[in-house]
Amino acid sequence: MVKNLPVTSLIGRSSQRGFSLLELMVVIFIIGLLSGVAALTLPSKDGGALLQEQRFKLLGSLRSARAEAVFSGRSLGLAWQQERGRFYVLTAQGWQSIQQGVLAKELALDERVSSDISVGGEPLKSAMDTDEDEEGQQTTPQLVFLGDGQISPFEWRLSAEGAESLVLDEQLTVEP
Repeated sequence: MVKNLPVTSLIGRSSQRGFSLLELMVVIFIIGLLSGVAALTLPSKDGGALLQEQRFKLLGSLRSARAEAVFSGRSLGLAWQQERGRFYVLTAQGWQSIQQGVLAKELALDERVSSDISVGGEPLKSAMDTDEDEEGQQTTPQLVFLGDGQISPFEWRLSAEGAESLVLDEQLTVEP
């Protein structure tokens, strides 16, 4: 003998399982609020961590410039003034700011970090804010990356309050 099983509709069955869209949206909203509060309560970076971050940022940009100079066979340069700088390429018309690619954007340090740069043992001379000064002379970068991989000899000291200063040089290596 066959028993008759109760008939259930698909609509009735699906309303019994899972979560509604409203319930999911409320849960996602609560998770978002909690993660926002958690991110705001995290401690800020101390001076040492900030210096390490800025050093790696500079090293990445300088290594990219050296690689681009080698691969393109052209000379590149970095003009630096007041904690910010721009990359240039040497053309038949002189030094021209790079307009495309990774090196096109301005390089800047965090405002809490100060830097002292010496090129060839001499303190860095300021570059102009624009490509040309009032007399029509072009900006000349202080650090030069040659197509054969050579870099102007330099020492770049980064410092921040509450941390021991870090030094970069033309070797572009990270020392422990």
